Amino acid sequence: MTNPLTYPFNEQQPLSKAQEKWQDKDDSWKHKLEFSKSQKIHEIVNLGLSYFNNELCASYYIGIDWIKTKEEQQDYTKYLIVHPKIEIDYIGMFVHCLKHLEISKFLKETYHFDFKKTAIPITDFDCELTPFMIVHFLSLVDKITKQGLKKNYIVVEENLNSKIKGKIKFSQQLKKNITVKREDRVYCHFQEYGVDCLENRLLKKAMIFIQRYSNHHLTQYKELIQKENRLLSYFDNISEEISYSEIKRVKVNALYKEYVEAIDLAKKILQRFGYSYKKADARTIDKALPPFWIDMSKLFELYVYSLLKEEYKDCHIEYQKGTKNQIPDFLFVSDNEKMILDTKYKPQYKTNSPEIEDVRQLSGYARTVKIREKLSIKDETTIVDCVIIYPDDEKSNNFIGRKLKEEKIDGFTKFYKIGMKLPIKIL
Repeated sequence: MTNPLTYPFNEQQPLSKAQEKWQDKDDSWKHKLEFSKSQKIHEIVNLGLSYFNNELCASYYIGIDWIKTKEEQQDYTKYLIVHPKIEIDYIGMFVHCLKHLEISKFLKETYHFDFKKTAIPITDFDCELTPFMIVHFLSLVDKITKQGLKKNYIVVEENLNSKIKGKIKFSQQLKKNITVKREDRVYCHFQEYGVDCLENRLLKKAMIFIQRYSNHHLTQYKELIQKENRLLSYFDNISEEISYSEIKRVKVNALYKEYVEAIDLAKKILQRFGYSYKKADARTIDKALPPFWIDMSKLFELYVYSLLKEEYKDCHIEYQKGTKNQIPDFLFVSDNEKMILDTKYKPQYKTNSPEIEDVRQLSGYARTVKIREKLSIKDETTIVDCVIIYPDDEKSNNFIGRKLKEEKIDGFTKFYKIGMKLPIKIL
């Protein structure tokens, strides 16, 4: 396949602005991408593109995907790429969320990759998907180990001493015992019930690949490597020997929810490394990536949640609790304060006032009866404090010693904002 053409966007960038950087000067592609508002966005591309002021715009998603048009269905000669607006250390944010088990379970909502599609030979996108898969996988294995490793029946072949168990394997009995006159031995084929089953072998195999990759590529994340070592210790009595055909056959009962997800992800991790330790150890990794997206708004939300949990241990913080149509990010209750907190992944709030739509959204939360009940507010005249949390590279990178109501928003009663510095990628 010849090198495909690249069509780059930045987050929240309109089509007309992005088109200035396109390698393909023929603007016929623009017309192919124009579609009615009633048409499903995913029929074009899975990167959260939508219409704003009658123009196609990138949203808060970053990533890459092949172009899919109504006429062409799937076009493997062109792909679309959405770059981040801010040089953020996404992996550091993921690792920070991993510290909290109740938060890490939501990480799967922040990204998606599609191994069913042809990998894209990317050269102009500084983002590696593997660490996201690793962090998500570790969060699943962490929960599995806390619940206890699953047991299953294991097929065993062993040359037993003076006893028979299961069935005698006559071919091996003849070869290993009768021909060499070891009459006290019986070569048997039987099943045992234990943790050294294929499911756990697959998890351990993926863990070893992850560990080798991290020791070469993620050395700056000490907490991540420590977590890998700790989780691997739970698999000490489990073999890593599992064949490719056995990997394909591994299936888990849907009742084991975490196992189902972890097994699926383990297979994708091994597939990402081509089942080769050499690729995991390599100083450089393949630039070909499967189509994927990362929801930066959701990742920012979970990262802020982890920071809130660390600073306000004695406060009651509820995440995503409300009504069917009104769901604020956080309900915050301390000894003397009750607030609604909402994250907005909008760096422009550093210098600009919040958009009126965001103010109206929080105002709606503050007047919803069930939300007020969760905050134990019975007096209808009480106005709830509303706080917008946004990214700001000039602020602190945590909530330590700060007031959540750090900066009052002019023109609105009991509306505040607070900026949060995000970890920056080290080049």
